[in-house]
Amino acid sequence: MIHSRIEPVVDSQLPREQAGFGRGRSTADQVTLLCQDIKDSFQNNEKAGVVYLDLTAAYDTVWHRGLHLKLLRTIPDRHMVKFIMETLSNRSFILQTSSGQCISRKYGYADDLAIMLSRPTWKAMEEGLNEDMGTLVAYLRRWRLQLSVGKSVAAAYHLSTREARRELQVHVDNKCLKVQQAPKYLGVCLDRTLSFKQHLEEIKAKVTSRVALIRRLAGTTWGASAKTLRISAQALVFSAAEYCAPVWSRSPHARKTYCRHLLSETRAWMSQC
Repeated sequence: MIHSRIEPVVDSQLPREQAGFGRGRSTADQVTLLCQDIKDSFQNNEKAGVVYLDLTAAYDTVWHRGLHLKLLRTIPDRHMVKFIMETLSNRSFILQTSSGQCISRKYGYADDLAIMLSRPTWKAMEEGLNEDMGTLVAYLRRWRLQLSVGKSVAAAYHLSTREARRELQVHVDNKCLKVQQAPKYLGVCLDRTLSFKQHLEEIKAKVTSRVALIRRLAGTTWGASAKTLRISAQALVFSAAEYCAPVWSRSPHARKTYCRHLLSETRAWMSQC
């Protein structure tokens, strides 16, 4: 009831970078957008630096008075706001995440946040990202949210093999963020050149183990019912195999690494059910 009442008002005011809780928005949209922006930087002969932010207990440490203020600014009904705050008296909820004036592009899905900046040189990219991280940290402190420096990571994306081992230098409170070669964003491994080789290998290993599990349940004279096998295959196998497929489906490694034969075998079982 509350959602249906406030959705038309809130949706129009959420930052377009925030895809969480929005109708028709999904994690695949955000991953696709980030990857497309990185590929655009490749086309412009630039390097892209991305910082993946991790908030410490984002939902458990929301500043309720600050949230109350944001709700009053967003929803033109004080009685509705009061009712919402009463329901949250012993719970936590975050409505939106936004930064101040940053030059980096921002990507958010609930509390999974990332910022990306592309520049021709390493120096310009690092200076811009460090400046934006200062702005973001100040914003988070103002709203009493805490950035986990140990879990936040930085990554560089470019096509220069000669600089493959060059690490991005991004600092928060005089601490250098950890660098990863293929960090995960919303469940997808993004390697330096966006080849998705590592991600596809992980998918294959995950699907192989799940197909083996279902195979054990699909005996000719014993095992689970046809309905159970069909539901299990859809939930365990195809959900993992097809997650964010628009992002990596054109990868040159998709034909070599992807587990098409396993999916075909699973479809055969489903057709017989």
